[in-house]
Amino acid sequence: MKVWLADMVLYRKYRPQKLADLVGHDDIKKTLLSQLETGKISHGYLFYGPKGTGKTSTARILAKAVNCIANRLTTNAKGKKEENVRRSALDVQHFSEPCNKCAACISITDGSYLDLVEIDAASNRGIDEIRDLREKIKLSPINGRFKVYIIDEAHMLTNEAFNALLKTLEEPPQHAIFILCTTEVGKLPATIVSRLARFNFRRAGKSDLEQVLVKIAKAEKINIDREATGQIAEAADGSFRDAVSILDQASAKGGRIGVLQIETLVAQAGFGKVKKFIDFIAKGNLKEVVLFVEDLAESGADISSFVRSAILFLEKLLFVKIGAVGDIFDDLDEGEIRQIRQLAGEFRGQELANLMRLLLISENEIKLYPLPQIPLILTLFKYLAPDDSKNVDQEDVQEMAVEKAAEVSNVPELSKVREVLKDTDLKEMQDDKKVKVKTGLKLKSVSLATIEKKWSDFLSQVKEVNIHVPALLRSTRILSLEGDKLNLEVFYRFHKDKLEEPKIIKMLDEKISTLMGVGIKFKFALAKKEAKPPVTVTRSDVIDIKEEDLAQIAQEIFSK
Repeated sequence: MKVWLADMVLYRKYRPQKLADLVGHDDIKKTLLSQLETGKISHGYLFYGPKGTGKTSTARILAKAVNCIANRLTTNAKGKKEENVRRSALDVQHFSEPCNKCAACISITDGSYLDLVEIDAASNRGIDEIRDLREKIKLSPINGRFKVYIIDEAHMLTNEAFNALLKTLEEPPQHAIFILCTTEVGKLPATIVSRLARFNFRRAGKSDLEQVLVKIAKAEKINIDREATGQIAEAADGSFRDAVSILDQASAKGGRIGVLQIETLVAQAGFGKVKKFIDFIAKGNLKEVVLFVEDLAESGADISSFVRSAILFLEKLLFVKIGAVGDIFDDLDEGEIRQIRQLAGEFRGQELANLMRLLLISENEIKLYPLPQIPLILTLFKYLAPDDSKNVDQEDVQEMAVEKAAEVSNVPELSKVREVLKDTDLKEMQDDKKVKVKTGLKLKSVSLATIEKKWSDFLSQVKEVNIHVPALLRSTRILSLEGDKLNLEVFYRFHKDKLEEPKIIKMLDEKISTLMGVGIKFKFALAKKEAKPPVTVTRSDVIDIKEEDLAQIAQEIFSK
């Protein structure tokens, strides 16, 4: 047994074996211990929270506590040998911490206990597995007092499996205890959640992680700098398992473990690097922040994970701005809290909200690019350099003005236009905000004829986003183009109301502007009573609508 323990990876070797071993979950420890001591054991538990926070370990501890032979020995069993005490002859009134010495505790620890069933929902997620469980659960425990079922990653179960499990949770056998563990509690049906005692396992704080690392390093005689344990704690992102695994990997080479060794090993960014990244943004230092991202990518860091960390960091800054702090600082030490409060003063609330929104978009785009740092760099350009007007010199403005004049007046000879504008003082035009390129669209105009020519392309693009909107637009007539306003006549009031919904009109404005290369906004007007909708339809106006889309179109149109 000693040899086997020596060969185990550290996170398994030092997994908590009783409630007192849990770090950072004081409320959970007190509640579970109180339930054990009073005998008020629930038939079902839900342990939820991020990975590596102790959910499955706590579930096993609970399984040991209710089946521990030492806990089963009551006054009725005094004087009898432990192995001769029958479960059915005992009147168990209370439990306590597992002894970790009896046959039941040892069997649960090494995974050979017959009355503990662990199910990985990620690979056993179907209704057949749950039906099999329902059949076997009717059988009484073989050795212990309770049969304990631990369902890990419970959110992976199918809807059919959840429905089958629900029936068991509604009328569970007295000898059965269910413990569901999940990292995504929001994906569990409300009917399941409402029937379970819920415990939230929060991310471990940096100080808690360091406490565990120092304890293990001392027990294993690992020589590690205090700063290195802090670096591991940052990289672990609140996960005890990840922290201990990093320590295990770092100690494999032997010798003293320093900060540089940890940084090379994890290739991730903890609080320090995320704070440095946000600090560059606060100072508007585009060059430094782009170089920082490139270095991060070259080091092999997970850019998507880094962006998520940055978003969570910005969330803390935003909460500080609005005075809603509370539990958001639970995973930070005093020095980090002080730095966050100081950095929050560098931003306005709306700036933080805009930056978070842009980073959320870039996180979704990262998986689409072979070079994951590109979406992040583009986002930084958009946030820190949204206005390129500083780089527009006199000649650039003149050239844009020439192109604009040529398009509007259809002048065939550009040389004549240049002569007219050659001596024009364009300083005011250069300073005007209208010249600033904020949307990335070219400075040009578009004719009504061009819009009508590309109208079918526009409807096709709209259909990709919302299949029923083209049907609504078909009951309209293009009237005129006044500046950037495209006026449309709508023949039915409920069509007009639907088209003017904020989400729809915003989508229409974006689609037409992108297609035409110039900012255009729709304006809808209800047609007069005597006006009639267009009756002639050309082939270019027709968009193929699948038969299965018709029901959804009708539902959307007549939902008003």
